[in-house]
Amino acid sequence: MATSRSVENEGREGDRSRVLLSPEEIPTYRLVPVLGPEGELAEGYRGVQPIGSRRILAVVSSRYGLVQHRTLAASLVRLSETLEAPAASGLHRSYPRLSFHLYAGGRRMEARLVIGRKFRLGGEEEFYPGVRVMNSLDGSWAVRVEAFALRIACTNQLYAGLSESVLDLRALHRGGERDLEVELELALTRVLGRFDQVLDLYKGAMERSIPTVEVAPSLQREGMPARHVSLIARRLPEHFGLLLWGEVSCWEAYQCVTDYLSHEVEVNPERARMLERVAARTLLLPSRSDSEGSLPGVALPQTA
Repeated sequence: MATSRSVENEGREGDRSRVLLSPEEIPTYRLVPVLGPEGELAEGYRGVQPIGSRRILAVVSSRYGLVQHRTLAASLVRLSETLEAPAASGLHRSYPRLSFHLYAGGRRMEARLVIGRKFRLGGEEEFYPGVRVMNSLDGSWAVRVEAFALRIACTNQLYAGLSESVLDLRALHRGGERDLEVELELALTRVLGRFDQVLDLYKGAMERSIPTVEVAPSLQREGMPARHVSLIARRLPEHFGLLLWGEVSCWEAYQCVTDYLSHEVEVNPERARMLERVAARTLLLPSRSDSEGSLPGVALPQTA
């Protein structure tokens, strides 16, 4: 594994991701009145303000129900205590079972939980399912729950669904926090109930091959920045031209990419998900001609 780390420039310092390990480290916020350009009270709007600060993070509708990052994190901790924990030997210390990522100046949070229900494929590959729980304080989206997978062999974080696999728990922002844990538990149950389907993606990638020389150009065509592609290419078999006519399984190439993205790149969670999807489109998901427009994955129903 390469020892260098690629730190992507995200502009303002406040946009960088802060990784926290307990809810108590997460700030809390309140809704406050906001003034218009002439100093008048802006009816119908509220500002989101960190408690203990005069800074306004965002302006939202007065109908907006604030779901605290800390409350969401604490609910996820309590739920995690009711779920099977991964075996101690199955996780690398650099990948905690539960973590919280604050970014966009604190306006957004992504929590990740690894669940100790082991899945096995082909007798050798083993995975733990995981969920991302995302929240925003600026009205960008509702509370979201999305699946991922953790490959035990190297703790690579793997793509585990399609765009429609995201559960939007919109009712939480409309109705407040009272049903938070119930909704989260339901979402986690749906994710786990369909996780077997994710293995079809991985199995298909194991059975397909790609010319080694096509991996890097394909990643770049799908939108992977050139600075990342060049570093990924060095990890591929036959990179130095010994057998350029050779092929590599899509799965092996995908692991080269996800190993790099999981362990060598530091970006905020939204950027990380974008890079993961590029890798999946290139190497994991079957082509449209193979699937005739129907791609396997985690098809989770939307919550009203």
